[in-house]
Amino acid sequence: MSTHELEDIFRDLPRFGELLKDRGYRQVWRFEAQGKPYYLKFYPRAGTRLKRLIRGNPAMREFVRLQLLQNADVPAPRPVTQLSGFRIGEVTGDAVVLHGIEPSVPLDHYLNDLTARGPSLPDRRDLAKQLVDVVVKLGLAKLGHNDLHLGNFLLHDGRLFLLDGYAVRPTGLRMNDVLQLWHGVSRYATRTDLLRGWYALHAGADPPTRNWVAERQYRKLIERATVGDNRYFGPFRAGAWSGRFFKQTKHARPGSVVSRLNVTSDDWAKAWPHLLEQIEQDQLTVLKRSRSGDVLAGEIVIGGKPVDVIVKRPRKRHWYRYVSEIGRSRPKRAWVKSWHLVARDLPTAWPMLFMEKRVCGYVTDSLIVGERIAGDTLAQVDLGRLSPDRREMLFRRTGRILRQIEAFGFAHFDAKANNWIVREDDVAGPTPVIIDADGIRKRRWTALGIRRLLRSMKGNPQYTPADSLALCQGYAPFAPMRAERIGGAES
Repeated sequence: MSTHELEDIFRDLPRFGELLKDRGYRQVWRFEAQGKPYYLKFYPRAGTRLKRLIRGNPAMREFVRLQLLQNADVPAPRPVTQLSGFRIGEVTGDAVVLHGIEPSVPLDHYLNDLTARGPSLPDRRDLAKQLVDVVVKLGLAKLGHNDLHLGNFLLHDGRLFLLDGYAVRPTGLRMNDVLQLWHGVSRYATRTDLLRGWYALHAGADPPTRNWVAERQYRKLIERATVGDNRYFGPFRAGAWSGRFFKQTKHARPGSVVSRLNVTSDDWAKAWPHLLEQIEQDQLTVLKRSRSGDVLAGEIVIGGKPVDVIVKRPRKRHWYRYVSEIGRSRPKRAWVKSWHLVARDLPTAWPMLFMEKRVCGYVTDSLIVGERIAGDTLAQVDLGRLSPDRREMLFRRTGRILRQIEAFGFAHFDAKANNWIVREDDVAGPTPVIIDADGIRKRRWTALGIRRLLRSMKGNPQYTPADSLALCQGYAPFAPMRAERIGGAES
């Protein structure tokens, strides 16, 4: 790569390069020279001279720390050069140029795409071993990483590379670094993978009983879902109605069309009046209507695609609702609880929008819109048409979800069979999905959900003691059980 060619590219980077990411504090550009890919990370200079002096030169810091990774034999992009006083247009800053690693894919995108196709990951063990090796090498070299998640690992030709040298810390590996990676991989790894990696780093020491880094990530998602306008959620107002809507997510979920969309407020500005008119004129399909409220089904066009939706519009059946719901509403509570489930990767109907109508701060009307899950409820599904293996899988998965809910410190107060949808998947098999998140509360009541589900399944004539056994083994996989001893299985 000649000096003159680089000078021409750097003089007019927007012309020769492509802006891949712009986060305000840093831009990532891609360009080619002599047929080879390169990446330029540009850090604009912002703030006062004193702030810049305290912050230092982030490009030089990344350049040096990438060299530290190379010396520690940690696979990472190789730095080419560091540029101080670099300009892009009228903006002055500092930059670092890296060799491109192509073709490649971020590890989180790779795993998410594989998970969407099926439950098994063919190269899971090899990837797990490489992840552990990278973290072990970081620890041996007395290096840490402030942003150790799957998005900062690049998969190229079956080999993992650690990205974001700026986050490398020369003060050693910390517990928070390991727990952040634990949180990121827990969706894809088995318990055995997690423990094997933990013991490789902490020989003889048991893992902590709770992951406080994961809990912090859950809180951040709930804050985004309930406050302000951000990349993932935003406020929406239409006349006397106001609420919040889902925009996009970093990783789509299997079986959810909405999680793959990029929704804007303009989309809802077009879809909301028509949806509200259908609700007011009773043009939607009524799935359930009682004194407690309506559950309606319909279709809207959002994000450029038609989406089947469920609309829940509660009513105040009991007198105490007029007191207990001062300043809040059930749809807003269901919105928050649904995102608690999504954050913890528990299968639930994807929440799209909640709206409230207030008078002097008091909620007079409210509703929540969520994606409709195709399939029958667990109470209505034809168990006889399922093969024995898939039938057992369905009940084991249901029990495992109830166990995970309690492991996160929640309890499902209304886990009856009508509050589960069985989503059919030719690859993954029948998957139970929670459709009533409002029944989940932040309380540690052991076995409350599974007892409620066992009682509700008595009315299904196809339900057998073997199904009850599979359900309980999914909930408590290491407990010795006999089908004839499980309450409700005799029916």
